Amino acid sequence: MRDRKFLYGVLCAGVLTLAGVVIAQKNQENESDAVKPLIVVPGSAPRYSGQQGREADITELLATSTQTGGKLGIFRQTIAPGSGPPTHLHQMEIEFTYVVSGQFKFKVGDRVVSAPVGTFIFVPPNTLHTFKNIGTNPGVLLFGVTPGGFEKMFAERQGVDAVTNKRLMEKYHMQVVGPPIP
Repeated sequence: MRDRKFLYGVLCAGVLTLAGVVIAQKNQENESDAVKPLIVVPGSAPRYSGQQGREADITELLATSTQTGGKLGIFRQTIAPGSGPPTHLHQMEIEFTYVVSGQFKFKVGDRVVSAPVGTFIFVPPNTLHTFKNIGTNPGVLLFGVTPGGFEKMFAERQGVDAVTNKRLMEKYHMQVVGPPIP
């Protein structure tokens, strides 16, 4: 338990450091863009349920592109047992994920791995990927995307039908290319 909390703390520190570096670079490029420091305490992040069929999945938006000058989006997802997205790719964003709790299976490119607590996944743009909660309890994943913006999709797709969800995925440069992990 102590090791898990330590790893989670290290990851969070790394993400916050990355966010600070990105914001500092943005401010050097254009100092008229006012990006303010951000602290998100537990329970204060906006929460959204998933689209139809994945309503039990919850996304908390910890930092949006609006808050980070467009450079970064950070969100935490609680994923129901057996749930996960179809195989997809992001055309513009780099995505990274840290398994906070639960037991997951991840597919990245041709590689499929069991991803226990403490696993870190890096997904370059245009790389096929998906995941599934293979445990019996909800699991928690911490995601980051850069540039930011993709994270805003979750606020728009709460409870939407398949047609609306497809339009939102296109709007946020996400392309479904295969089924979920069986």
